[in-house]
Amino acid sequence: MAMTSPFRGRLPGGWPEDAPPRSILASLAPYGCSGEDRESLGSYLNRLCDAHDMTRWSLTNTIVGPAAEELLHVSGARMSRDIGRAAYNLNVSSLTEQANHWAQTLNYLTHRNNLQLCTLLPLKSLVSEFVLLSEKERFCPGCHEDDARLDRDCYERLLWSIDAAKACPLHQLQLVSRPQAKRRRTSKRENGSLSHQAAAQYKIGDAPVHIPASDFEVETSRLIAELLDDAVYFSNAGYSATAQSVFLTHAINLLFDGRSARFAAHLGISKSQVHGWVKGSVQMSFPRLVQTAYCCGCAIADILLGNSVMLSLRPAPSEQRRRLIQRGGTGARRPKEDLRAELDALIRSGRAINATEAARAVGISLKYLKKNFPEQQEFLVRHGRELSESLRREATETFNNMYLSEHNALRAAGVYPSRRRVVARLRGKIGLGARQRVQEAYLGAFAVTGVKIAGSSRGRMTARLDLGREGRGV
Repeated sequence: MAMTSPFRGRLPGGWPEDAPPRSILASLAPYGCSGEDRESLGSYLNRLCDAHDMTRWSLTNTIVGPAAEELLHVSGARMSRDIGRAAYNLNVSSLTEQANHWAQTLNYLTHRNNLQLCTLLPLKSLVSEFVLLSEKERFCPGCHEDDARLDRDCYERLLWSIDAAKACPLHQLQLVSRPQAKRRRTSKRENGSLSHQAAAQYKIGDAPVHIPASDFEVETSRLIAELLDDAVYFSNAGYSATAQSVFLTHAINLLFDGRSARFAAHLGISKSQVHGWVKGSVQMSFPRLVQTAYCCGCAIADILLGNSVMLSLRPAPSEQRRRLIQRGGTGARRPKEDLRAELDALIRSGRAINATEAARAVGISLKYLKKNFPEQQEFLVRHGRELSESLRREATETFNNMYLSEHNALRAAGVYPSRRRVVARLRGKIGLGARQRVQEAYLGAFAVTGVKIAGSSRGRMTARLDLGREGRGV
């Protein structure tokens, strides 16, 4: 796709030929100067949209997408789709190739050269992606209050996108999950600055969100913020299994008298896991990097670079999870006869309506259930499917009856029962579901009552009644 104006625009008349090039988008400076308060790229994109009074989709579809297609030969349509997703802020600021495309394109459009620092790209070749990014958007209420007090736009910190960062190192408060509520994007001209809009959202329900963080949460978040600063200088070094082994060997010899089993017990993990780290056959996950740096009293960069620095032993926190992902139940250790008897009892009592609930109740996996108890598994799957279909039919029948009731109520009032009017009366009374569900109820109501669809020909709408705003329910 050929790039057109303003991407190839000339200088205005009268400007000197040696004038510096003009940026296509406003060259906003990212907020923050360190890993503790550095702005994320998703937040920077939001401020660009506000500066140009455009929605994210409009800016991406008309400017960012076409520029990326010409510069990087990537799909601008995909960027437009990605920006409409709920987790766009985390995705744009991550360490994926898509985040790299966003950083390079926005660098070109704003004539900046440092927007990749607003992402986790400097960590890409250094740390494992396993359990790195947070699944939810979080914020520090103290930071947002500072934004409001300083009368600047409320912005998201890059540190908040890392799952292992549980607190704000500046205010020593726990990070709070942002409520998942869809809101229409408003401009500054409508509701004032974004900082004042966000300043009013410090409570979820009636519970205060200013929760003091523990020393462990504050210190580990500070270590992660330091890594965001340090990684800028050695990001090209990449992960080194040798450097990891050198540091761990140094730590075990200095703090645990050369006994790796004591090191594993101190961290609360298995000896085999530590063995894999020391031998360099297993890369340490990011949460374990943070935990090890905290317990050894060093920086995360020391582990990645294999530095033999002075260490000081600190006890591991009691709230640290032994496993980073939840493991299945322990029912497989029990005798199979006991498990079979319990499964049969669950089936007879009707307490297990499908295979998933039955497996969870006895503490086994679905794979174990299918392999060792095929008869029970087959019955539970069939029963669960039949129950789901029955509930689906019942819900559809209930919806159709309610739609027909509202349809007849409009007819009795002398109002044509259009789909829009009926749906407006149903809102808040029952979930509407997919559009196909509403369409089937709509056609079924006209078939039952014998009323002809307005303007229809062979069952299709060919014209629309000329209704005013009041008639349309606007």
